[in-house]
Amino acid sequence: MPSHIARGEARSDAMSTLMPFAFFVVCLLFLRACLVTLGYYKEPILSAFQQYGEEVGFSPLFESCVWGMVAAYLLFVLLAPSSLLVLVGVFAFVISVMLYWRIRDNVLRYPEIFLRFPTWYRDIVEHTTREERRKLSYMWLGLPLRTRLLYNAQHEEFRKWVELVVLSVS
Repeated sequence: MPSHIARGEARSDAMSTLMPFAFFVVCLLFLRACLVTLGYYKEPILSAFQQYGEEVGFSPLFESCVWGMVAAYLLFVLLAPSSLLVLVGVFAFVISVMLYWRIRDNVLRYPEIFLRFPTWYRDIVEHTTREERRKLSYMWLGLPLRTRLLYNAQHEEFRKWVELVVLSVS
């Protein structure tokens, strides 16, 4: 057997073992994005409040849609590998990146569309100043892990904690 054919088979074997791992990682990222969108994982949004400079809006709904598309693409490639599917995936990725850069600047301009999920985020943006959100973020990092897990699951308790923090730092 010629060596170039053997190398091609070795590459396809490596790809066939790498694809399920990539699919698993993308599914975990999709699950994380869905938890952020639904409001059950607050860490990424609260961490984004720490940034200096102009505030950038956060739209987890778009992120979960993108990870869902990537997971579906990898599932299709796993079930029916084809060079045409790879080309379509690359094209969809480029379109998604361009769409993200276009939408990213408009998140705060159109809150009724992009800031719908999670609801606690919309409430914080409407009722606090930029400086209060920064302080909220730093206070969140100071909480013990068990307390953060409780506030991730209990939206009403989290809302009360936010009110207490805002009152105490004012």
